[in-house]
Amino acid sequence: MQNTTVKKTVWLALLGAQLLIILTFWSWNQTHHPLGNLLTGGSAGQLLAYGRLAGLLAAFLILLQVFLIGPIRWTEQTFGLDRMTRLHHVLGFSLLALLAAHPLLVTLGHAGQEDNTFMAQYLDFLRNWPGVLAAAIGLGIMLAAVAFSVAIVRKRLKYETWQATHLTLYVAMALAFGHQLEVGNDFTGNRGFAGYWQALYIAVFGNLIWHRLLRPLVVFNRHRFAIARVTPESSDVTSLEITGRNLERLRAAGGQFVLVRFWAKGFRWEKHPFSLSCRPDGHRLRLTIKQLGDFTRRVPQLAPGTPVILDGPHGIFTARRSQAAKVLLIAGGIGITPIRAIAEELLEAGRDLLLIYGNRHRDGIVFKQELDALATAAGGRFRIVHVLNNDPGWPGEKGKIDRERILRLAPDIRERDVYLCGPPPMMKLIRADLTGAGVPPRRIYDERFAL
Repeated sequence: MQNTTVKKTVWLALLGAQLLIILTFWSWNQTHHPLGNLLTGGSAGQLLAYGRLAGLLAAFLILLQVFLIGPIRWTEQTFGLDRMTRLHHVLGFSLLALLAAHPLLVTLGHAGQEDNTFMAQYLDFLRNWPGVLAAAIGLGIMLAAVAFSVAIVRKRLKYETWQATHLTLYVAMALAFGHQLEVGNDFTGNRGFAGYWQALYIAVFGNLIWHRLLRPLVVFNRHRFAIARVTPESSDVTSLEITGRNLERLRAAGGQFVLVRFWAKGFRWEKHPFSLSCRPDGHRLRLTIKQLGDFTRRVPQLAPGTPVILDGPHGIFTARRSQAAKVLLIAGGIGITPIRAIAEELLEAGRDLLLIYGNRHRDGIVFKQELDALATAAGGRFRIVHVLNNDPGWPGEKGKIDRERILRLAPDIRERDVYLCGPPPMMKLIRADLTGAGVPPRRIYDERFAL
Protein backbone atom coordinates (compact mmCIF):
# COMPACT_ATOMS: atom_id res chain seq x y z
CA MET A 1 0.00 0.00 0.00
CA GLN A 2 2.82 2.40 0.88
CA ASN A 3 4.57 1.62 -2.42
CA THR A 4 1.37 2.44 -4.33
CA THR A 5 1.07 5.76 -2.49
CA VAL A 6 4.63 6.65 -3.45
CA LYS A 7 3.95 5.79 -7.11
CA LYS A 8 0.80 7.91 -7.13
CA THR A 9 2.70 10.82 -5.62
CA VAL A 10 5.45 10.53 -8.23
CA TRP A 11 3.02 10.44 -11.15
CA LEU A 12 0.92 13.33 -9.85
CA ALA A 13 4.09 15.33 -9.29
CA LEU A 14 5.19 14.64 -12.89
CA LEU A 15 1.80 15.71 -14.18
CA GLY A 16 1.88 18.87 -12.06
CA ALA A 17 5.40 19.61 -13.31
CA GLN A 18 4.25 19.50 -16.95
CA LEU A 19 1.44 21.95 -16.21
CA LEU A 20 3.87 24.22 -14.35
CA ILE A 21 6.30 24.18 -17.30
CA ILE A 22 3.53 25.10 -19.73
CA LEU A 23 2.22 27.90 -17.52
CA THR A 24 5.74 29.24 -16.94
CA PHE A 25 6.55 29.38 -20.66
CA TRP A 26 3.16 30.90 -21.45
CA SER A 27 3.49 33.54 -18.73
CA TRP A 28 6.99 34.48 -19.88
CA ASN A 29 5.90 34.76 -23.52
CA GLN A 30 2.92 36.99 -22.70
CA THR A 31 4.81 39.31 -20.36
CA HIS A 32 7.76 39.63 -22.79
CA HIS A 33 5.74 40.03 -25.97
CA PRO A 34 7.16 42.44 -28.63
CA LEU A 35 4.02 44.56 -28.22
CA GLY A 36 4.42 44.73 -24.44
CA ASN A 37 2.88 42.85 -21.54
CA LEU A 38 -0.29 41.34 -22.97
CA LEU A 39 -1.60 40.40 -19.54
CA THR A 40 -1.71 43.99 -18.34
CA GLY A 41 -2.36 45.69 -21.68
CA GLY A 42 -5.56 46.31 -23.56
CA SER A 43 -8.46 43.93 -23.93
CA ALA A 44 -7.32 42.72 -27.36
CA GLY A 45 -3.94 41.62 -25.95
CA GLN A 46 -5.57 39.90 -23.01
CA LEU A 47 -7.93 38.02 -25.31
CA LEU A 48 -4.95 36.86 -27.33
CA ALA A 49 -3.00 35.78 -24.23
CA TYR A 50 -5.83 33.76 -22.72
CA GLY A 51 -6.80 32.36 -26.11
CA ARG A 52 -3.28 31.00 -26.45
CA LEU A 53 -3.46 29.56 -22.94
CA ALA A 54 -6.72 27.79 -23.85
CA GLY A 55 -5.01 26.32 -26.91
CA LEU A 56 -1.99 25.13 -24.91
CA LEU A 57 -4.14 23.54 -22.22
CA ALA A 58 -6.40 21.91 -24.82
CA ALA A 59 -3.40 20.41 -26.59
CA PHE A 60 -1.94 19.22 -23.28
CA LEU A 61 -5.22 17.55 -22.27
CA ILE A 62 -5.41 15.87 -25.68
CA LEU A 63 -1.91 14.47 -25.14
CA LEU A 64 -2.97 13.32 -21.68
CA GLN A 65 -5.95 11.59 -23.30
CA VAL A 66 -3.64 9.74 -25.68
CA PHE A 67 -1.41 8.76 -22.76
CA LEU A 68 -4.38 7.40 -20.80
CA ILE A 69 -5.43 5.05 -23.63
CA GLY A 70 -1.88 3.79 -24.16
CA PRO A 71 -1.03 3.17 -20.50
CA ILE A 72 2.38 2.34 -19.11
CA ARG A 73 2.04 -0.80 -16.99
CA TRP A 74 3.59 0.96 -13.97
CA THR A 75 0.96 3.70 -14.16
CA GLU A 76 -1.97 1.40 -14.82
CA GLN A 77 -1.01 -0.89 -11.95
CA THR A 78 -0.86 2.17 -9.66
CA PHE A 79 -4.19 3.80 -10.46
CA GLY A 80 -6.15 1.00 -12.14
CA LEU A 81 -7.14 1.04 -15.79
CA ASP A 82 -10.81 1.60 -14.97
CA ARG A 83 -10.02 4.84 -13.11
CA MET A 84 -7.74 5.98 -15.91
CA THR A 85 -10.51 5.22 -18.40
CA ARG A 86 -13.08 7.18 -16.37
CA LEU A 87 -10.67 10.14 -16.22
CA HIS A 88 -10.26 9.80 -19.99
CA HIS A 89 -14.04 10.13 -20.43
CA VAL A 90 -14.31 13.13 -18.09
CA LEU A 91 -11.42 14.97 -19.75
CA GLY A 92 -12.95 14.32 -23.16
CA PHE A 93 -15.98 16.40 -22.29
CA SER A 94 -13.90 19.01 -20.44
CA LEU A 95 -11.93 19.58 -23.64
CA LEU A 96 -14.96 21.02 -25.38
CA ALA A 97 -14.75 24.36 -23.56
CA LEU A 98 -11.02 24.79 -24.24
CA LEU A 99 -11.34 23.73 -27.88
CA ALA A 100 -14.10 26.26 -28.42
CA ALA A 101 -12.43 29.04 -26.42
CA HIS A 102 -9.09 28.95 -28.25
CA PRO A 103 -10.22 30.03 -31.77
CA LEU A 104 -12.89 32.33 -30.36
CA LEU A 105 -10.55 34.31 -28.08
CA VAL A 106 -7.63 34.39 -30.52
CA THR A 107 -9.85 35.61 -33.36
CA LEU A 108 -11.41 38.28 -31.15
CA GLY A 109 -7.97 39.39 -30.00
CA HIS A 110 -6.50 39.72 -33.48
CA ALA A 111 -9.68 41.37 -34.74
CA GLY A 112 -9.32 43.98 -31.97
CA GLN A 113 -5.68 44.63 -32.80
CA GLU A 114 -6.35 44.90 -36.54
CA ASP A 115 -9.63 46.82 -36.13
CA ASN A 116 -11.34 44.04 -38.04
CA THR A 117 -14.63 42.19 -37.74
CA PHE A 118 -14.66 38.73 -36.20
CA MET A 119 -15.67 36.98 -39.43
CA ALA A 120 -13.23 38.90 -41.59
CA GLN A 121 -10.41 38.05 -39.20
CA TYR A 122 -11.39 34.38 -39.07
CA LEU A 123 -11.48 34.17 -42.87
CA ASP A 124 -8.06 35.82 -42.99
CA PHE A 125 -6.74 33.10 -40.68
CA LEU A 126 -8.12 30.37 -42.93
CA ARG A 127 -6.83 31.91 -46.17
CA ASN A 128 -3.46 33.35 -45.23
CA TRP A 129 -2.08 31.79 -42.04
CA PRO A 130 -0.10 28.56 -42.53
CA GLY A 131 -1.70 25.47 -41.07
CA VAL A 132 -4.81 27.23 -39.69
CA LEU A 133 -7.21 25.78 -42.27
CA ALA A 134 -6.00 22.26 -41.46
CA ALA A 135 -6.33 23.05 -37.74
CA ALA A 136 -9.91 24.27 -38.27
CA ILE A 137 -10.76 21.02 -40.02
CA GLY A 138 -9.09 19.09 -37.19
CA LEU A 139 -11.12 21.06 -34.63
CA GLY A 140 -14.31 20.20 -36.46
CA ILE A 141 -13.37 16.50 -36.42
CA MET A 142 -12.60 16.65 -32.69
CA LEU A 143 -15.89 18.32 -31.83
CA ALA A 144 -17.81 15.84 -33.97
CA ALA A 145 -15.98 12.90 -32.37
CA VAL A 146 -16.77 14.10 -28.84
CA ALA A 147 -20.43 14.67 -29.75
CA PHE A 148 -20.59 11.21 -31.34
CA SER A 149 -19.00 9.68 -28.26
CA VAL A 150 -21.88 11.05 -26.19
CA ALA A 151 -24.30 9.35 -28.57
CA ILE A 152 -22.36 6.10 -28.29
CA VAL A 153 -22.52 6.19 -24.49
CA ARG A 154 -26.23 7.00 -24.42
CA LYS A 155 -27.31 4.58 -27.15
CA ARG A 156 -24.80 1.86 -26.22
CA LEU A 157 -23.56 1.47 -29.78
CA LYS A 158 -21.00 -1.14 -30.80
CA TYR A 159 -17.53 -1.25 -29.26
CA GLU A 160 -16.09 -1.15 -32.80
CA THR A 161 -17.95 2.12 -33.42
CA TRP A 162 -16.31 3.54 -30.30
CA GLN A 163 -12.90 2.49 -31.62
CA ALA A 164 -13.51 4.00 -35.08
CA THR A 165 -14.59 7.29 -33.52
CA HIS A 166 -11.36 7.52 -31.53
CA LEU A 167 -9.20 6.72 -34.56
CA THR A 168 -10.51 9.87 -36.23
CA LEU A 169 -9.07 11.87 -33.33
CA TYR A 170 -5.55 10.91 -34.36
CA VAL A 171 -6.22 12.41 -37.80
CA ALA A 172 -7.58 15.55 -36.13
CA MET A 173 -4.48 15.89 -33.92
CA ALA A 174 -2.18 15.50 -36.92
CA LEU A 175 -4.08 18.27 -38.75
CA ALA A 176 -3.93 20.60 -35.76
CA PHE A 177 -0.27 20.04 -34.82
CA GLY A 178 1.29 22.02 -37.69
CA HIS A 179 -0.27 25.39 -36.93
CA GLN A 180 0.98 25.30 -33.34
CA LEU A 181 4.63 25.53 -34.37
CA GLU A 182 4.11 27.54 -37.57
CA VAL A 183 1.98 30.44 -36.28
CA GLY A 184 1.75 29.91 -32.52
CA ASN A 185 3.49 32.90 -30.98
CA ASP A 186 4.39 30.89 -27.88
CA PHE A 187 6.56 28.64 -30.07
CA THR A 188 7.78 30.85 -32.92
CA GLY A 189 9.34 33.24 -30.43
CA ASN A 190 10.65 30.63 -28.01
CA ARG A 191 12.76 27.78 -29.41
CA GLY A 192 13.06 26.16 -25.98
CA PHE A 193 9.29 25.87 -25.61
CA ALA A 194 8.97 24.58 -29.18
CA GLY A 195 11.56 21.88 -28.43
CA TYR A 196 9.79 20.90 -25.22
CA TRP A 197 6.44 20.71 -27.04
CA GLN A 198 7.86 18.50 -29.79
CA ALA A 199 9.46 16.22 -27.17
CA LEU A 200 6.12 15.94 -25.37
CA TYR A 201 4.38 14.82 -28.56
CA ILE A 202 7.12 12.32 -29.38
CA ALA A 203 7.02 10.84 -25.86
CA VAL A 204 3.23 10.49 -25.77
CA PHE A 205 2.80 9.03 -29.25
CA GLY A 206 5.87 6.83 -28.82
CA ASN A 207 4.23 5.42 -25.70
CA LEU A 208 0.98 4.83 -27.62
CA ILE A 209 2.69 3.07 -30.53
CA TRP A 210 4.71 0.85 -28.21
CA HIS A 211 1.97 -0.17 -25.79
CA ARG A 212 -0.94 -0.38 -28.23
CA LEU A 213 0.77 -1.74 -31.36
CA LEU A 214 4.27 -3.08 -30.85
CA ARG A 215 4.28 -4.55 -27.34
CA PRO A 216 1.35 -6.96 -27.96
CA LEU A 217 3.22 -8.31 -30.99
CA VAL A 218 6.43 -8.69 -28.97
CA VAL A 219 4.52 -10.50 -26.20
CA PHE A 220 2.82 -12.76 -28.77
CA ASN A 221 6.16 -13.65 -30.32
CA ARG A 222 7.47 -14.53 -26.84
CA HIS A 223 4.50 -16.62 -25.68
CA ARG A 224 2.73 -17.78 -28.88
CA PHE A 225 -0.75 -17.67 -27.37
CA ALA A 226 -3.32 -19.98 -28.94
CA ILE A 227 -6.75 -21.37 -28.08
CA ALA A 228 -6.37 -24.89 -26.69
CA ARG A 229 -10.00 -25.64 -25.80
CA VAL A 230 -13.47 -24.18 -26.34
CA THR A 231 -15.92 -25.19 -23.59
CA PRO A 232 -19.63 -24.23 -23.38
CA GLU A 233 -20.51 -23.26 -19.80
CA SER A 234 -24.20 -22.63 -20.54
CA SER A 235 -26.42 -21.81 -23.51
CA ASP A 236 -24.89 -18.34 -23.84
CA VAL A 237 -21.54 -18.54 -22.00
CA THR A 238 -18.33 -20.02 -23.42
CA SER A 239 -14.89 -20.55 -21.87
CA LEU A 240 -11.72 -20.33 -23.95
CA GLU A 241 -8.58 -21.97 -22.58
CA ILE A 242 -5.46 -20.27 -23.90
CA THR A 243 -2.02 -21.85 -23.75
CA GLY A 244 1.43 -20.72 -24.81
CA ARG A 245 5.11 -20.76 -23.96
CA ASN A 246 6.53 -19.63 -20.61
CA LEU A 247 3.21 -18.27 -19.33
CA GLU A 248 4.65 -18.00 -15.82
CA ARG A 249 6.58 -14.96 -17.09
CA LEU A 250 3.33 -13.13 -17.87
CA ARG A 251 2.85 -12.08 -14.22
CA ALA A 252 -0.94 -12.43 -14.41
CA ALA A 253 -3.20 -12.58 -11.35
CA GLY A 254 -6.77 -13.71 -10.81
CA GLY A 255 -9.22 -10.84 -11.31
CA GLN A 256 -7.17 -9.10 -14.00
CA PHE A 257 -8.33 -8.79 -17.60
CA VAL A 258 -6.71 -8.87 -21.01
CA LEU A 259 -7.47 -7.23 -24.34
CA VAL A 260 -7.58 -9.99 -26.93
CA ARG A 261 -7.56 -10.17 -30.69
CA PHE A 262 -8.37 -13.60 -32.13
CA TRP A 263 -6.39 -14.17 -35.31
CA ALA A 264 -9.19 -15.82 -37.29
CA LYS A 265 -11.43 -14.75 -40.15
CA GLY A 266 -14.09 -12.34 -38.91
CA PHE A 267 -12.21 -11.58 -35.67
CA ARG A 268 -8.85 -10.07 -36.67
CA TRP A 269 -9.88 -6.42 -36.73
CA GLU A 270 -11.56 -6.36 -33.32
CA LYS A 271 -9.96 -6.23 -29.87
CA HIS A 272 -12.05 -6.70 -26.73
CA PRO A 273 -11.46 -6.88 -22.95
CA PHE A 274 -12.23 -10.08 -21.03
CA SER A 275 -11.49 -11.15 -17.45
CA LEU A 276 -9.36 -14.12 -16.50
CA SER A 277 -11.86 -16.58 -15.04
CA CYS A 278 -9.47 -18.85 -13.14
CA ARG A 279 -6.22 -18.40 -11.28
CA PRO A 280 -3.31 -18.28 -13.77
CA ASP A 281 -1.07 -21.27 -13.06
CA GLY A 282 1.76 -20.64 -15.52
CA HIS A 283 0.35 -23.15 -18.00
CA ARG A 284 -2.95 -21.70 -19.16
CA LEU A 285 -5.21 -18.66 -19.13
CA ARG A 286 -8.97 -18.94 -19.26
CA LEU A 287 -11.49 -16.42 -20.57
CA THR A 288 -15.21 -16.94 -19.99
CA ILE A 289 -17.37 -14.92 -22.35
CA LYS A 290 -21.11 -14.25 -22.34
CA GLN A 291 -22.91 -13.66 -25.63
CA LEU A 292 -23.88 -10.00 -25.35
CA GLY A 293 -23.24 -8.65 -28.87
CA ASP A 294 -22.28 -9.51 -32.44
CA PHE A 295 -18.66 -10.24 -31.53
CA THR A 296 -19.30 -12.37 -28.45
CA ARG A 297 -22.05 -14.33 -30.20
CA ARG A 298 -19.41 -15.60 -32.64
CA VAL A 299 -16.94 -16.70 -29.94
CA PRO A 300 -18.23 -20.32 -29.81
CA GLN A 301 -17.22 -20.62 -33.50
CA LEU A 302 -13.53 -20.20 -32.65
CA ALA A 303 -11.50 -23.35 -33.14
CA PRO A 304 -8.63 -24.80 -31.07
CA GLY A 305 -5.31 -23.69 -32.49
CA THR A 306 -6.47 -20.15 -33.27
CA PRO A 307 -3.64 -17.69 -32.46
CA VAL A 308 -4.48 -14.99 -29.91
CA ILE A 309 -2.79 -11.59 -29.68
CA LEU A 310 -3.05 -10.58 -26.06
CA ASP A 311 -2.56 -7.14 -24.51
CA GLY A 312 -2.17 -7.27 -20.74
CA PRO A 313 -2.82 -8.39 -18.13
CA HIS A 314 -4.45 -5.18 -16.91
CA GLY A 315 -6.21 -4.10 -13.75
CA ILE A 316 -5.72 -4.02 -9.99
CA PHE A 317 -8.88 -5.96 -9.12
CA THR A 318 -6.86 -8.74 -7.50
CA ALA A 319 -6.56 -10.69 -4.24
CA ARG A 320 -3.43 -8.68 -3.41
CA ARG A 321 -5.57 -5.70 -2.39
CA SER A 322 -7.28 -7.54 0.46
CA GLN A 323 -5.84 -7.21 3.98
CA ALA A 324 -8.72 -8.68 6.04
CA ALA A 325 -8.99 -12.27 7.27
CA LYS A 326 -12.61 -12.38 6.08
CA VAL A 327 -13.82 -11.39 2.61
CA LEU A 328 -17.27 -10.96 1.09
CA LEU A 329 -17.52 -11.61 -2.66
CA ILE A 330 -20.57 -10.27 -4.52
CA ALA A 331 -21.14 -11.17 -8.16
CA GLY A 332 -23.95 -10.57 -10.61
CA GLY A 333 -24.32 -12.64 -13.78
CA ILE A 334 -21.13 -12.91 -15.81
CA GLY A 335 -19.44 -10.73 -13.17
CA ILE A 336 -18.56 -14.05 -11.56
CA THR A 337 -15.58 -14.45 -13.94
CA PRO A 338 -13.01 -12.32 -12.05
CA ILE A 339 -14.65 -13.14 -8.69
CA ARG A 340 -14.15 -16.88 -9.25
CA ALA A 341 -10.43 -16.35 -9.97
CA ILE A 342 -10.00 -14.04 -6.97
CA ALA A 343 -11.76 -16.58 -4.72
CA GLU A 344 -9.24 -19.22 -5.73
CA GLU A 345 -6.30 -17.02 -4.75
CA LEU A 346 -7.90 -15.85 -1.50
CA LEU A 347 -8.62 -19.44 -0.46
CA GLU A 348 -5.01 -20.33 -1.17
CA ALA A 349 -4.02 -17.48 1.15
CA GLY A 350 -6.18 -18.96 3.94
CA ARG A 351 -8.99 -16.38 3.96
CA ASP A 352 -12.59 -16.96 5.09
CA LEU A 353 -14.93 -16.29 2.15
CA LEU A 354 -18.63 -15.70 1.61
CA LEU A 355 -19.87 -15.46 -1.98
CA ILE A 356 -23.27 -13.96 -2.75
CA TYR A 357 -23.99 -14.66 -6.40
CA GLY A 358 -27.01 -13.12 -8.09
CA ASN A 359 -28.68 -14.37 -11.29
CA ARG A 360 -32.12 -14.35 -12.91
CA HIS A 361 -32.58 -18.12 -12.85
CA ARG A 362 -30.62 -21.27 -12.02
CA ASP A 363 -29.67 -21.93 -15.65
CA GLY A 364 -27.72 -18.67 -15.59
CA ILE A 365 -25.40 -19.79 -12.79
CA VAL A 366 -21.90 -20.04 -14.25
CA PHE A 367 -19.18 -22.26 -12.70
CA LYS A 368 -21.62 -23.91 -10.26
CA GLN A 369 -19.72 -27.20 -10.14
CA GLU A 370 -16.34 -25.43 -9.92
CA LEU A 371 -17.53 -23.19 -7.10
CA ASP A 372 -18.99 -26.15 -5.22
CA ALA A 373 -15.70 -28.01 -5.62
CA LEU A 374 -13.77 -25.03 -4.25
CA ALA A 375 -16.14 -24.80 -1.28
CA THR A 376 -15.77 -28.51 -0.54
CA ALA A 377 -11.98 -28.34 -0.73
CA ALA A 378 -11.93 -25.27 1.54
CA GLY A 379 -13.48 -27.26 4.39
CA GLY A 380 -15.93 -24.64 5.64
CA ARG A 381 -13.90 -21.53 4.79
CA PHE A 382 -15.95 -20.85 1.65
CA ARG A 383 -19.73 -20.40 1.84
CA ILE A 384 -21.80 -19.77 -1.31
CA VAL A 385 -25.28 -18.24 -1.43
CA HIS A 386 -27.15 -18.03 -4.74
CA VAL A 387 -29.80 -15.31 -5.09
CA LEU A 388 -32.25 -15.68 -8.00
CA ASN A 389 -34.79 -13.04 -8.96
CA ASN A 390 -36.79 -14.80 -11.69
CA ASP A 391 -37.02 -18.47 -10.73
CA PRO A 392 -40.25 -19.21 -8.78
CA GLY A 393 -39.27 -22.80 -8.06
CA TRP A 394 -35.91 -21.92 -6.53
CA PRO A 395 -35.77 -23.16 -2.92
CA GLY A 396 -33.05 -20.74 -1.83
CA GLU A 397 -32.71 -16.94 -1.65
CA LYS A 398 -35.00 -15.05 -4.04
CA GLY A 399 -35.03 -11.44 -5.13
CA LYS A 400 -32.17 -9.00 -5.48
CA ILE A 401 -28.96 -8.47 -3.55
CA ASP A 402 -29.61 -5.50 -1.27
CA ARG A 403 -28.58 -4.09 2.09
CA GLU A 404 -31.03 -6.18 4.12
CA ARG A 405 -29.91 -9.40 2.49
CA ILE A 406 -26.22 -8.56 2.83
CA LEU A 407 -26.57 -7.78 6.54
CA ARG A 408 -28.55 -10.96 7.11
CA LEU A 409 -26.13 -13.20 5.26
CA ALA A 410 -23.00 -11.40 6.46
CA PRO A 411 -23.73 -9.90 9.92
CA ASP A 412 -19.96 -9.47 10.34
CA ILE A 413 -19.79 -7.28 7.23
CA ARG A 414 -17.72 -4.59 8.98
CA GLU A 415 -14.95 -7.14 9.52
CA ARG A 416 -14.76 -8.05 5.84
CA ASP A 417 -13.18 -6.68 2.71
CA VAL A 418 -15.66 -6.70 -0.17
CA TYR A 419 -15.08 -7.56 -3.83
CA LEU A 420 -17.88 -6.55 -6.17
CA CYS A 421 -18.42 -7.27 -9.87
CA GLY A 422 -21.54 -7.22 -12.03
CA PRO A 423 -23.62 -4.93 -14.25
CA PRO A 424 -22.79 -1.24 -13.54
CA PRO A 425 -26.27 -0.33 -12.20
CA MET A 426 -26.12 -3.25 -9.77
CA MET A 427 -22.63 -2.31 -8.63
CA LYS A 428 -23.67 1.29 -8.01
CA LEU A 429 -26.64 0.27 -5.87
CA ILE A 430 -24.75 -2.37 -3.89
CA ARG A 431 -21.83 -0.04 -3.24
CA ALA A 432 -24.30 2.45 -1.76
CA ASP A 433 -25.85 -0.33 0.33
CA LEU A 434 -22.42 -1.40 1.60
CA THR A 435 -21.36 2.09 2.62
CA GLY A 436 -24.78 2.55 4.26
CA ALA A 437 -24.11 -0.64 6.21
CA GLY A 438 -20.88 0.85 7.57
CA VAL A 439 -18.30 -0.65 5.19
CA PRO A 440 -15.55 1.94 4.55
CA PRO A 441 -15.24 2.75 0.81
CA ARG A 442 -11.52 1.92 0.92
CA ARG A 443 -12.46 -1.71 1.70
CA ILE A 444 -14.85 -2.07 -1.26
CA TYR A 445 -13.01 -3.25 -4.37
CA ASP A 446 -14.51 -3.12 -7.83
CA GLU A 447 -13.22 -2.47 -11.30
CA ARG A 448 -14.95 -1.66 -14.55
CA PHE A 449 -12.88 -2.11 -17.66
CA ALA A 450 -15.21 -0.45 -20.18
CA LEU A 451 -12.94 1.37 -22.64
